[in-house]
Amino acid sequence: MVAVELIGGLGNQMFQYATAKALSLHRNELLLLDSRLFDNYKLHSYSLNHFNIEASVVKNNLPLKTPSFSKRVIHKILQKLDAFILKNKVFSIYQEKDLRFDKTLFKTNKKNIYLKGYFQSEKYFLRFEDEIRRDFEIITALKKETRDMLKIIEAGDSVSLHIRRGDYISNANANAVHGTCNLDYYHRAITIIQEKIKDPAFFIFSDDIDWAKENLKIDNTIYFVDFNDSSTNYEDIKLMSACKHNIIANSSFSWWGAWLNSSKNKIVIAPSKWFNTDKLNSEDIIPESWMKI
Repeated sequence: MVAVELIGGLGNQMFQYATAKALSLHRNELLLLDSRLFDNYKLHSYSLNHFNIEASVVKNNLPLKTPSFSKRVIHKILQKLDAFILKNKVFSIYQEKDLRFDKTLFKTNKKNIYLKGYFQSEKYFLRFEDEIRRDFEIITALKKETRDMLKIIEAGDSVSLHIRRGDYISNANANAVHGTCNLDYYHRAITIIQEKIKDPAFFIFSDDIDWAKENLKIDNTIYFVDFNDSSTNYEDIKLMSACKHNIIANSSFSWWGAWLNSSKNKIVIAPSKWFNTDKLNSEDIIPESWMKI
């Protein structure tokens, strides 16, 4: 069995799932999703239930019991071996060392493996692209505003543009790690699109849509997608992926909007500086076919 610890926003959960699903397909084993951390996680909720995913999900829905002495001893022994018991099975923990793609993950022969990390690279799951795309089809009914916007997006040369602010601005630690893409980045990306596409229409997505309306000036047709919130952000993923082209932020959320775009001739523009710190290696995050500026 392959299990994965889920944590973070929707984009992070999608990376974690995609990698675990690819590994389970590679090993021809069952997949288990561990969502228990979300019980005490205030920033985000478990959101993969909106997708076409059939894996079993572990939840904290049972009363806690004090383990017996023998179980405590076994637990300590397993900890020393980087292992633990889940669903009555002993799992060996694979802890991601850094953000670079680790090809050795698919060579491990340990019987049950439990993944901990972010796995932000398509290299983990590109071999199973068709299966991953199928799993990330949305099964929750879309609201009317989303359905109406989809018709507009599909009618022309649509370009999604995502501005990530939120905790990247308000949280000092998040800002130190991530930072934000400045307006110069977006202006350069818009210019590139305008040079390549005759009459593009821009669809703006942001967790600070008021800031985007005030600061982003584009001469082309522009739509501000302002009817989704954190509880329906998967609908924004759907809308971004339906666009012909994508301008993404340094965010796993818009990364997935662009990756799920099935257009064969899509232009995806991404920031060349993914993190605000040199301590994190981002060389495997952006697919080679995307344009980095």
